[in-house]
Amino acid sequence: MRKLVLVLVAVLVLAAVAAWFWTQSVMRQAAPGNTAGAGTAATTPPAADLPPLVIGLAGPFTGPQAAFGQQMQIGARFAVEVINTNGGVEGRKVTLIEKDDGCDPDRARAAAADLVAEKVVAVIGHFCSAASQAAYAIYAPAQVVMVTPGSTDPRLTDGAAGQGTGIFRSVWRDDYQGLIAAALIKQTLPGKKFGVVRDGTLYGQQLSLLFKAGLAKLELGDAAADLVLGPALSPKQAAAKARSAGLGVVFVAAEPATAGSFVKALREAGVTATILGPDALASPDYAKAAGAAADGTIITFARNPLDYPTAAKAIERLTQAGHDPSGYVLTTFAAAQVLSAALGPLLKPDPAAAIDGAGLATTIHSHSFPTVIGDVAFDAKGDLTKPGVVYYVWKGGKLTAM
Repeated sequence: MRKLVLVLVAVLVLAAVAAWFWTQSVMRQAAPGNTAGAGTAATTPPAADLPPLVIGLAGPFTGPQAAFGQQMQIGARFAVEVINTNGGVEGRKVTLIEKDDGCDPDRARAAAADLVAEKVVAVIGHFCSAASQAAYAIYAPAQVVMVTPGSTDPRLTDGAAGQGTGIFRSVWRDDYQGLIAAALIKQTLPGKKFGVVRDGTLYGQQLSLLFKAGLAKLELGDAAADLVLGPALSPKQAAAKARSAGLGVVFVAAEPATAGSFVKALREAGVTATILGPDALASPDYAKAAGAAADGTIITFARNPLDYPTAAKAIERLTQAGHDPSGYVLTTFAAAQVLSAALGPLLKPDPAAAIDGAGLATTIHSHSFPTVIGDVAFDAKGDLTKPGVVYYVWKGGKLTAM
């Protein structure tokens, strides 16, 4: 009996000692910074507890192009709301930092520097092409990807600015606009004398040059008048010159309000020429400045995003929230969708991983992305592989597809 008791005591002592060593082992493995043994105690925190992914939004929120900047804000803010409602990007929430560049290159460079300092993972913007070119010179060395929903100058991706392959656009290029504007003259307005009226902005200069390139490509000859609005030539004076030249078609490449003032003066001068213009004339500011004279203006513009079946739910929600989904709202929404979808694969292995800009650019180049404007993909330059540019006409204060 005494032996049995001794054996039981020995067993209990051994069990206690084993339990003590096991407890100490677990405590050592659970200590902060300990990677020995199983190594699973020091894990990445849940994605929801990680800092949000910060995306920059840069555009003209003030100034002559503010209407377009406000469309960008509506689209980007709504996109972020939708992304976060659906769980974020691999569980991480997304936030926006907004910077106003006023469509000015110097302000765009400053805005870009601020966003880089804020360590944004990518940028939606800018809007005006000159601002985008200036800003990308800041983003490229920092390997910050930008997707512009509004910059249409071909040089943005054709020239040196596009060599880093970290610049993309969810919008068409101006050279498409110039060519189809010229094609409209050849197909439906043959035999009419045509002229070009532009302002002194880079946009006006570039669009008028691309329109002339389209005329040359289609062998339509030279413009009968080439006028530049500015201090030396008021809208009223330009209208008088257009009348003297006997123009039957006038291509107007200018900021919306400037273009509207000219067209109003043209009609007041009794000129009934067909007005043809690029996307700037799609702005409500153009219709406001021109008044009733805006009716009949034909515009080269992307296929209306409102016509895409994939945009139906977004349009419904935006409308319910009291927002107008037209203009660049949905191309901005699409830019945010591209970025969030491309960020996913980079964060899937480790939601806490730092974002590599070069890797993000490679992912965007090599995939197609479902968006509110349909599936989009990008060529080696960062341009849309399937840009859709069509004709619209102002009627009764509204843009209608032709």
